Amino acid sequence: MLALNSQLFLLINASAQPYPTTVGLAELAASGVIFLVPILLVGLWIWGDPKRRPGLVATAIAATVALSANQLLGLLWFEPRPFMVGLGRTLITHPPENSFPSDHTTFMLAVGIGLIATRASPAWGKVVVILGLVVAWSRIYLGLHFPVDMLASALVGGSFGAVATLLTRVTARYLMPLIEPVYDAGLRLLHLPARLFPRKT
Repeated sequence: MLALNSQLFLLINASAQPYPTTVGLAELAASGVIFLVPILLVGLWIWGDPKRRPGLVATAIAATVALSANQLLGLLWFEPRPFMVGLGRTLITHPPENSFPSDHTTFMLAVGIGLIATRASPAWGKVVVILGLVVAWSRIYLGLHFPVDMLASALVGGSFGAVATLLTRVTARYLMPLIEPVYDAGLRLLHLPARLFPRKT
């Protein structure tokens, strides 16, 4: 298993003379794409269908719990990053810490699958899942992770993304009556125009 993991890593990892464009896109995917996901969730909350907000909140909760599960897995299993064992090529700097699993990929897949499973935004969920797979590739390509890290992240992110469906009803019943009035009060307090920031009521 370890040998297969290393072989797959070397197959995906950058070559000795990688194309600068590929490296640039990989760097953007590895570190920048993840920041678009919270912006997407905020945008869907503000301008999306208010009836789908419980699914958004459930998805956000599921993604947060998935990241917590990653921390627990990291305590149970330590795996050095490829550059820590002198394997392959590392094209960006990263602290020498546990490689297992990947928080970036876990978060992306948990949100993407959560948006699909809860029906909060299936179309955007598919986009996030695809981007999550690109992020997984980029972090192996740049020498930060092994393929097994991404497999674990897919299992964690996918599982908790699916669990978001179980949280939606609870969220709708107990959390939304607390969150939405505070949100609407904040809009009124800041005098934000209803045309740009629609109110539910």
